[in-house]
Amino acid sequence: MKLKLGFVGLGKMGQALALRAIQSGYTVYGYNRTKSKVDSIRDRVEILPSISDVVEKSDVLLVAVTDDEADEDVILGNHGISDYIRPNKMIIDFSTISPIMSKYINEKLKRKNAYRLEVPLIGGPDKALRGELIALIGGDRSKYEEMSDLIKTFAIRTIYAGDIGDALSLKLAFNLLVAGYAELIAEGLAFVQKMKVDPRLFVYLINASGYKTEFSEIKGQKMLVSNYEPTFYLKHMKKDLGLISKVADKYNIYLPVHSALWSTYTAATEYGLAEEDYSAILEYLLKINKLKE
Repeated sequence: MKLKLGFVGLGKMGQALALRAIQSGYTVYGYNRTKSKVDSIRDRVEILPSISDVVEKSDVLLVAVTDDEADEDVILGNHGISDYIRPNKMIIDFSTISPIMSKYINEKLKRKNAYRLEVPLIGGPDKALRGELIALIGGDRSKYEEMSDLIKTFAIRTIYAGDIGDALSLKLAFNLLVAGYAELIAEGLAFVQKMKVDPRLFVYLINASGYKTEFSEIKGQKMLVSNYEPTFYLKHMKKDLGLISKVADKYNIYLPVHSALWSTYTAATEYGLAEEDYSAILEYLLKINKLKE
């Protein structure tokens, strides 16, 4: 018999993961702190009124929330998972949080004799629905091996990174690359437009070269027509850059390009683009450079 899964956190990614689990034959229960966000999936996911109910009914708990504060709250806060979890029960935490917070949560859970794997994901909700994510795993290897079939429900590729904190360090490094790539394409588009060159030629050039990526092929085309429908919110990219700042400050890591990206994504968020896709960094640059009203 397949495991009963309890999802805590049903935003865009949490919903996609829950629906993928249902498609794969799992029984799924869900809880979300903001009740209105789950209205669209109530007909497919059994939404429970409290975390305690999810813990009670589920064999494995899967957490997908936004940031350090939310993760700490749903796991360690009042009426959080740790208040109800039984010994030897497993938490798979998909949230992108700081390695520092992840280590702290695991230390606290040890007192409950509960287990937790950090499993940050590469890819958006569409890939989650198709089971085509990349999963990075940090934590006890034997526990990962026990949970590998479940994790592979969502991921076409899994990478075991090592101890708690290691997978999240990899994920943040990857998102630093992604933020930089989006920023550089946006700057290139702003530059050629200021020089009165057709920006479509710039995107065509990238995609005809060895620097073509899924981003340049898909989002590059959307950026040309100001389509910033979010697969990953700009505010979440800013959040991840902030997590990198926190870790870099603690471990005294010099990251000059990151500092510039943090400044630009922060400014774009304050400019009103927080709820747009992170590729909307272009919109900010166009307005700052007086290329758009």
